[in-house]
Amino acid sequence: MLPAVLSIFGVISIRAVLSDSMAPKINVGDVVVTANWQTPGLNQVAIYHQRDTSGAIKQDVVHRVITISSEGDYQFKGDNNKSIDALVVAREDIVGTVFMKVPMIGGLFTPVGIISIVLFAGGVYAVLLGIRKFRQQQNEEA
Repeated sequence: MLPAVLSIFGVISIRAVLSDSMAPKINVGDVVVTANWQTPGLNQVAIYHQRDTSGAIKQDVVHRVITISSEGDYQFKGDNNKSIDALVVAREDIVGTVFMKVPMIGGLFTPVGIISIVLFAGGVYAVLLGIRKFRQQQNEEA
């Protein structure tokens, strides 16, 4: 519950990783948590807003800082990518510095993951209901 509250107030951000650009340290399905008050330094992993050519936020990206200019602009690269990210990132587009990774939990937040959780919970409920009815039937016969 505390992470949800901290996320609502913007203290931290929680994101599921959707690509293998940071493999093998951060993989598809991992969840990363950022400290939004912390400015990333060289070689630190951060989340930033990637903008399209019109300036609108396209997506959030989890990559490593490889350079910081004297003007405060950042250059990023995915550990698993051969080249650096195409665009320079302004400080105001940095969400925060990654301080924690939770492996594989991000898959639960996909449509397939949510359906799987619902089906699993429904199955557990059906089994428990069946056991209860069986016990009631046994008690009535005794």
